[in-house]
Amino acid sequence: MATVNTGTRGTKLVTGTENVNVRDVSERILLLQPNAAPLISYQAGMGAKKVAFNPTFEWLQDELSPNTVTDSGGSGTGTTINLTTNEGGYVRPNDVLIAPNGESIHVTSKSTDALTVQRSMGSVAADDIATGEQFVIIGQAVQEGSDIPSYRHTEQVTKTGYIQIFKDPVILTEIQNATKSYGGPDRTKKRMLAAIEHKRSIEQAFLFGDAFEQTSGTQTLRGTGGLINEISTNVLAAGGVLSESDFTDSFLVDVFRYQPEIPLDTKLAFFSPILIAAINSWAKGALRITSNEKSFGVKIGTYVSAHGELKIIRHWLLKDFTEFQKYGFVVDPQFTSYRFMDGLDTKLHVNTQADSVSSIQDEYRTACGHQLGLEKAHGVISGVTGYAA
Repeated sequence: MATVNTGTRGTKLVTGTENVNVRDVSERILLLQPNAAPLISYQAGMGAKKVAFNPTFEWLQDELSPNTVTDSGGSGTGTTINLTTNEGGYVRPNDVLIAPNGESIHVTSKSTDALTVQRSMGSVAADDIATGEQFVIIGQAVQEGSDIPSYRHTEQVTKTGYIQIFKDPVILTEIQNATKSYGGPDRTKKRMLAAIEHKRSIEQAFLFGDAFEQTSGTQTLRGTGGLINEISTNVLAAGGVLSESDFTDSFLVDVFRYQPEIPLDTKLAFFSPILIAAINSWAKGALRITSNEKSFGVKIGTYVSAHGELKIIRHWLLKDFTEFQKYGFVVDPQFTSYRFMDGLDTKLHVNTQADSVSSIQDEYRTACGHQLGLEKAHGVISGVTGYAA
């Protein structure tokens, strides 16, 4: 028998009991973190994506010969100078060394790390050399008509990177795929989410990965390396409060010390929010932040120091992690590359399901890896929990 109600008919009955009112659902699905991958977005925009024709890719690195050596035995004013182990290879007979007081010292011969020298070649008196004091090698001084000097050269180093295979599927039953839903087809929405998560996974690997190659299985398993494990020289461990002097007078000096053949004096800084807050705080009295702009879809600001410019990019993804929210990375854009196997950069493969299953399967696949050349041109800041002037 029908239920009979008296009085005015309202939404409480129609929406609650009868449930016949059409729901007002926006066709637009709101999404948190739509762009969680500024590093690979920037690499793509500046043309730093390069094809790899082997899943193990390599590159050669070289650097200039050292131009300083260090006393290891307290040579005093004597004519024998003992250097730190293996530093004798940096010096040739007829090289001129400059002592801390400006004295010119002429090397006449050497035996491993022991130099026989002539002291006080110019007007500056012989320095009383203590252990740990440093000499500058200013080059050769040879007699007229002398023979060619010995050739001193550095050894090239081979660096290795790996292609990692990333996969992210979207799987729906045939019934769900055929069901009408708010916000558009469910398959389309889930593809969009999977694409963002796929890109985020690559970004996280490029930031935090520790490269490996495992051959014990049926097929080879490879993982790409990330900034946190590829940068070892210029590392500032704040251990809590980061001061402006540590940042500008120590860290940036080291980061901008090594430049490519054509220096740009500009590097990219992918910083966590707390590092952005620190820079904003320091800049209040110095006006070193230029107006924000966008490059390759990434919002950036510029921090101008006497050592060089930082293009600052707030990396919200770092905020997601208890430890890595204390981090920031500085990258020389000329020495970072997104490597991918030919024809295997990010693609959506549709309908990959077997004929025997009653589901719809799509899959994002990427075979790519991160290449970071000349790690001394980059830097890492870690352990920042606060900041001070």
